[in-house]
Amino acid sequence: MDVQTKEKLKLAQRFKKENKIDESEEIYREYWEKSPEDFSEFDKTTFSWILYKKYIKDNENLEEILESAELITDMKKQEDQSKNNKYPCPYTLAVLKVLENLNKNSDFEEVVMWAEMINPEYLSQKASDFNGRKYPSNKEKYYSQLTKALLKLDEIDRCYELSKEALELEELTDDIWFKWRLAKCANEIGEYDEAIEYLKYIITKKQDWYIKAEIANSYYFNGDFENSLSYAIDAVLTSAPSESKVNVYSLIADLVEDEYPDEALQNRYLEYSIRLNKGWKIDERLSEKIEEAGLDTENTEYWKIEKELKNFWNELRYKDQQPQYGIISNILPHGKSGFIQSEDGKSYYFKKFDFKGNMGDYHVGTSVSFYLEEGYDKAKDKIKMNAVNINTI
Repeated sequence: MDVQTKEKLKLAQRFKKENKIDESEEIYREYWEKSPEDFSEFDKTTFSWILYKKYIKDNENLEEILESAELITDMKKQEDQSKNNKYPCPYTLAVLKVLENLNKNSDFEEVVMWAEMINPEYLSQKASDFNGRKYPSNKEKYYSQLTKALLKLDEIDRCYELSKEALELEELTDDIWFKWRLAKCANEIGEYDEAIEYLKYIITKKQDWYIKAEIANSYYFNGDFENSLSYAIDAVLTSAPSESKVNVYSLIADLVEDEYPDEALQNRYLEYSIRLNKGWKIDERLSEKIEEAGLDTENTEYWKIEKELKNFWNELRYKDQQPQYGIISNILPHGKSGFIQSEDGKSYYFKKFDFKGNMGDYHVGTSVSFYLEEGYDKAKDKIKMNAVNINTI
């Protein structure tokens, strides 16, 4: 190393200590291009941290992230933090941020390629703790990003295997998404009982429509049409956008075809109208059914069809349940939920969007009818019965 290079690298180090980051970076970039062999491990580490903090950590520009991560991975090797993660590794953090941002950009094949640059055996399994909250370990982050991409790429076997491995982590902070991917994979390989087991666990933590829809699919392919219909109805009666549930309308049509042929056709018409409205592909057999029924093949006002079907869905949802009666006994300060005191003296939690009456009657003392549905009490971590489909009487 010549004297000038030596002095310049020392200057870059001093600038970094003085928090003159731009000046330090400029020298490091210049001399990395000229003579990378002159960089000590300390220089490489210092330059890597400058790049990570400036262009990767909180950056949204994927091009800049990739460019800097490539430079870091050229300079540094992944450090083995499996036993000791006291000092962070810029190589590891850079690649993990790349995986995260590639997934956000739906570049799933690139995620798999970049993941190959990580040796998972070197990753720490220790979750971090900040203000009493647990944050995922680097190994959990790695599994999370890679399995997400693998599922999107339909690499079912590998996604299944790695998701199973993730559940064995010593300090796993969130098992929901790994179990979701396992359920999706299990459905793909025909292990419907296994899929249902994972999904029934997830539904106790998350009540999203797509989880209910996936359970409906699992039960359908497992030959349990009664449970399939129950979860499908629950899915369509959520407040999720209508267009996101087109496949559930089709499933309901298949399930009620024999007993309710007219309503089955209306469910298919709803799917057809949404697809037409959005300019999506329409299956030829679906088009034929709509034409043969003499329905308007140009109708894009799907919300009108949906409004008519909601009565039918609600009838199916509660057909085996007698309505309950009571009064609104409490509305919480935020106004979005409250409690109903039933005639038998029991108290049931409800959410405002389940109140179907006139909003002028949404107050304590109003007499109501309602039905019961399983809900999840996060505070007590248990299933309980909630009041739903609430009407004034």
